[in-house]
Amino acid sequence: MAVFSFVKIIAKLNKYEHIIQYNDDERLLSISDDFKVRMGFGLHQGWAIEGAIGSYFKIDASYLSPNVNMAARLESATKQFSCPLLFSYQIYALLSDTVQSICREIDTVFLRGSNKPMRLFTIEVQVAELSIIRDPLEGKTMR
Repeated sequence: MAVFSFVKIIAKLNKYEHIIQYNDDERLLSISDDFKVRMGFGLHQGWAIEGAIGSYFKIDASYLSPNVNMAARLESATKQFSCPLLFSYQIYALLSDTVQSICREIDTVFLRGSNKPMRLFTIEVQVAELSIIRDPLEGKTMR
């Protein structure tokens, strides 16, 4: 469901009117000519250790493992591959045959510190074909 959730986020970033309006905001375009609201997502599967960090007043969970670092590296690589979603073969292997059929293998890479190749995948979201709509939750308060 993580892959599906990220595909939904990518679609909503490219179809909700109030988000699309930021792409044409003159203040943002004056800073960057090619401004566009974007998010990148990296997914990998494996073990992790959860630990509490913080102070007496606030505690947050932190997750540590090479697998968490790999997900962060995949997220960072979305910029290099110009795709908003990048996931490893370990995630691909968990997907149903139907979902695998809409995935595209992007590359096989050798990462620094590893002698095993890693296969990278994405799912193309045809954002140009999305109709711009008003967010049904816009202006509503959460209780």
